[in-house]
Amino acid sequence: MRWLLRVLAVLAVIGAGALVGSLARNNPPWRDPPGFAARLRTYLTTHVAETRVDSPFPELRPRRYPGVAPDALYRLVVQAVEHMPRTVIVERRPAVREVQAVVRTPLVGYRDDLTVRVEPSPTGDGSVLLARSASRVGRGDLAANTRHLLDFYAELDALTPPPGS
Repeated sequence: MRWLLRVLAVLAVIGAGALVGSLARNNPPWRDPPGFAARLRTYLTTHVAETRVDSPFPELRPRRYPGVAPDALYRLVVQAVEHMPRTVIVERRPAVREVQAVVRTPLVGYRDDLTVRVEPSPTGDGSVLLARSASRVGRGDLAANTRHLLDFYAELDALTPPPGS
């Protein structure tokens, strides 16, 4: 019976280490609103990161690009996704300015779906960027989908100034 408890204890330590290691590797913005506790709860219980106007997470609000035409931003979006590591574009839909890609996670190689869409700004000056990353398996993504969006933003920001700059 003792050996079973030891095996279970070792497995628990390994599991906790893998969980902490994955969260650390994804390096989410822990200090940003809505704070550590809300972020941890989200990363453990959801498998989707999606831009929404009312998102409590600043990185998950639609990005606005004043003065950048939707077609021009769409071309930059395609370039940015093409430069992302472990990412393959599976569909381009220029008519609606949407790109769909698959991102493989490091180590385990899970496949996550990434969709980025560019819409004209409601004010008529520029563009709005909407993005969604979703895991195909599991209930919690350990911030992997947020990391995919942050990696995409970094690639896009290298091609065009980020909003607000």
